[in-house]
Amino acid sequence: MPSYIKEIAAELDYLQHPVELDGKFELLPAEKLPEFQSPGTLAINAVSLKGQATPLLALVCQKEAAPRTATIRLMSRISCAVMLVPVGSGTVVFKEDNIRRFVVIFERPKGKRLVPQAGMSPSKFDEDDIIHGVIENLLPAFRELSSRTLTHRAIRPDNVFLTPDRRAILGEAVSTPAGYAQPVLYEPIDSGMASPSGRAEGTVLDDYYSFGVLIAELAMGGTLLDKKTDEQIIEAKIKLGSYGALVGQSRVPLKLMEPLRGLLSDDPYERWGIADLEMWANGRHLSPKQVPLPQKAVRSIAFAGKDYLTAPLLANSMRMHWAESKQLIAGDQLDSWIRRALSNDEMASLIKAAQQTGQALASTGSGDDRTASVAMMALDPSAPITYKTASVRVNGLAQAIALDFFQPGKLEQYLDIIRMKLPQAWVTSQVRTKPEFVAIIKQLESVEQSVKNMTAGYGMERAVYAGNEGWPCLSPLVGDNYVDDVKNLLPALEAMVAAGRIEGAPVDRHILAFSLKHLRGNQDALLKRLNDPFKRDVYNRASLRFLAEMQKQYSPEPLPALSAHMADLLIDAVETFNNTAFRKQLRDAVEKAKRDGQLTTLQMILDNAHIQDQDKLGFTQAQAMFTNLEAQATWLEKGGLVSDENVRMVSEKTSAVISAVCSGVALVIMTISWVL
Repeated sequence: MPSYIKEIAAELDYLQHPVELDGKFELLPAEKLPEFQSPGTLAINAVSLKGQATPLLALVCQKEAAPRTATIRLMSRISCAVMLVPVGSGTVVFKEDNIRRFVVIFERPKGKRLVPQAGMSPSKFDEDDIIHGVIENLLPAFRELSSRTLTHRAIRPDNVFLTPDRRAILGEAVSTPAGYAQPVLYEPIDSGMASPSGRAEGTVLDDYYSFGVLIAELAMGGTLLDKKTDEQIIEAKIKLGSYGALVGQSRVPLKLMEPLRGLLSDDPYERWGIADLEMWANGRHLSPKQVPLPQKAVRSIAFAGKDYLTAPLLANSMRMHWAESKQLIAGDQLDSWIRRALSNDEMASLIKAAQQTGQALASTGSGDDRTASVAMMALDPSAPITYKTASVRVNGLAQAIALDFFQPGKLEQYLDIIRMKLPQAWVTSQVRTKPEFVAIIKQLESVEQSVKNMTAGYGMERAVYAGNEGWPCLSPLVGDNYVDDVKNLLPALEAMVAAGRIEGAPVDRHILAFSLKHLRGNQDALLKRLNDPFKRDVYNRASLRFLAEMQKQYSPEPLPALSAHMADLLIDAVETFNNTAFRKQLRDAVEKAKRDGQLTTLQMILDNAHIQDQDKLGFTQAQAMFTNLEAQATWLEKGGLVSDENVRMVSEKTSAVISAVCSGVALVIMTISWVL
């Protein structure tokens, strides 16, 4: 298993109690099945609750390398005896730790894996076993994938099972991101050059390439690249072509040379697909077009201690020596070599244009980095986007952001790639225009819009969920809980608070970005209050309002631990009220809301501007009344009541009142007399 994939099987050995999934399956974590384990998963026994007798297995997945939920949904509709497809999936809460995890259910494959562990080469097969037991036997699987434009992206020896009668079965393809666990040997050159996090879904043609490598290993009992490092493998493929590097002049069965040349073509447009394989299987001989190797220069160029005769080999070396690459581009040596030794003025002009753009960005401090990246695109348009230590396929940027979010330095590099519009520059550099570029650009624009606004709820966090369908919430606040449905967010936070694993407000940028895709209504005013976590009182009140809105829309069940936690954070707010009797009423109301687990009630008490305004108004009126009474007391103490001025004023008012009363009585008597 690749070292960058987290091993969870040993960590979850303590899981023992059975748990149900959707009322259809019972998972038995006490019954481990290590022989069916995929990289980064735990394999356990599962049984059908609907009476199905076929033996099942369940893979418990991790959220750090999230499963392909969209592909699971589509693959579950396939019925194919020679490929493991999901028969069920979803999240379950294990009783031992109260943590929600994602599981995928499969029918158990018959037979054993071709190799017991990753990195091993399979034993040599004879010609008939390869043709009938592998190629022809797996055609239905490739036919299903091709017809639905789905990719497998996990074709490798440790993920192929061999039945007792030597028939091959493709293993599962959904427990980790596409291509994430693939050896560089089994990936096309551009995908092998990309970091595992940035390989993307790819296309079915990537699967045919992997299938070609598998056939080569079975035919030869390995390949010419056995024991080579990843970088040596890539360099050999670029220099000799994949077929030349893997097979070369080795003796392989004559019947297999055609499919090997076709499947291992480095030009996707010339690579064999399902139609070519079926024609070959039906006896029609094809002549795969040989892809020309890169043009050689009349003289070499020295770089990083080695000499290079082709532009792709130089570009591959430049991506591994970033600082030296910028120095090479800044000088005249590269331009002279391209124009004179390669006779490629167009390539030189592209690099010159990249230099001019980089100079315009010099004030940002990253102009020469952009120049280096675009220059590599000019040298090798088929290679992935390279920027400093990041290397991603153009449609793999969003996935790379999600997988590498917490890797030091990576996020800043991906942000630079977006801001500098390097994906758009890559598309422009392509010799051929592909229809899928339209969808790729659309996705990139969505990611770019997310990062333009760096306020809470947006930024790179929003790019994770906008660019990756079904990706689980990455917030550390939810711990190991797999939260891919907003309805499960508050229950996960409730469990984390109850376990004492959250101290402050249980809201961060990831939770906001994940939730805002689903929350109804305009939340911009609330987000402004959540933009500065250092303003504790404001942030805590806004967090309570946000959580209350979540409970109102998605989680009506009581949340006593979360309610008590938020009440404790904001209980000081009750003491700010001036009315003593009202403070007692509020304390009682808060205690009731805590017991009932109702965040909405708590929010109405602790973050209610109307109540606060009424209390302030009452306090202001009380202050005015007190001031008036205090003035009257002072006036009385100073003899104001019996002073000459007060006696005269009172006498005048009394006389006026008596006169008015007498006049009124006289008027009434006169009116009565007139009426009578």
